[in-house]
Amino acid sequence: MRRRPAAFPALALLSVLALAATGCAGPRQSTATPAERTVGVGYETVVGAASTLPELARRLDEVNANSVTISVGRLDWTAFPWDAHPEVEAAPGRDHVADAVKALGTGGDGKKRRITLTVDLLIPAWISTNPGLAAINFDGTRSKDFASVTALTTGPVGDRLVDFVAEVTRRYHPDAVALTELMFDNNTYGGDDRDSYRRASGRTDWPRLANGDIDVEDPSIGAWRSKSVAAVVARAAAAAHANGATLDMDVRAPWHDPAGDRPESGHDYGMLAAAADRLVMWDYFGLNDAAPSYSAELAKAMAKRSGRFAISVGMWSKAGRISAADLTAGLEASVAGGAAAVAVTPSSMLDDDAWRALKTAWT
Repeated sequence: MRRRPAAFPALALLSVLALAATGCAGPRQSTATPAERTVGVGYETVVGAASTLPELARRLDEVNANSVTISVGRLDWTAFPWDAHPEVEAAPGRDHVADAVKALGTGGDGKKRRITLTVDLLIPAWISTNPGLAAINFDGTRSKDFASVTALTTGPVGDRLVDFVAEVTRRYHPDAVALTELMFDNNTYGGDDRDSYRRASGRTDWPRLANGDIDVEDPSIGAWRSKSVAAVVARAAAAAHANGATLDMDVRAPWHDPAGDRPESGHDYGMLAAAADRLVMWDYFGLNDAAPSYSAELAKAMAKRSGRFAISVGMWSKAGRISAADLTAGLEASVAGGAAAVAVTPSSMLDDDAWRALKTAWT
């Protein structure tokens, strides 16, 4: 999940005023309850705070959450023992994923929750020992976190991702796997990626500005990035399907046009919807100077597209975390816009007021 980095009902005016005044969710009757109600659990909880899982399970029961996403780590850092790559196990001797699935996978009423295992595509540790995997910025600097297009599409990073998805779906039998942080910005300009672009576009070089600099906003670059991401997603989806799971793909939200998408990041929604089983929109309005009500516009736009989608409200904000009032407003707006599947992430940032807001929205 994003660090700031791929899932809500209309709020009455009086409720907004009450929430703004108190900072927590006041009593009210929810106008709608989404069919899928997810809380995202990050690796900081799965591994770093495993002792809190029983309390988290109690909280999930209280707010009527019927779905949970559980981080299983990264390709270079796993929360479980992987025989094929024992060197990347974060905490040898303990299967943190199995513990989290056991603790959170069934509610207190005995009903099974939907389980999604989240795979983070950042690879800082792998890049530190294999710098050739790193994506290259247009100014020539290497990314410390992101793999190159080539490493993902035809190289070892994509191959390990497919193996990773196959391993966790075979081992834990989740309902779904989610891919997060699978994107590109300006880190696609190495020599190998240039060759990939040339083959995909039919051009002999990057598009150039009059001064000779790469035209980083040329649409052909976004199209190439999106085709590349879709190809990786399709391979991972096939691995998940082979073991009875579906595949979700986290996508960045368009903040200036709710009906748009994010091809510059490799997130052409049409291409990705054809490769994944569902797109999960990063509704991180607290980091993007957007109002919680914008969630309704995002959901409306996604509902008009083909394919399934979910809206994920992120707790992050430029001030630290969004308020319980804004959380409630974002949840309400998403459902009002047509989202039947909603999520709040990460659980580690939910304080008592936020949990009360969830309970009010979902019960």
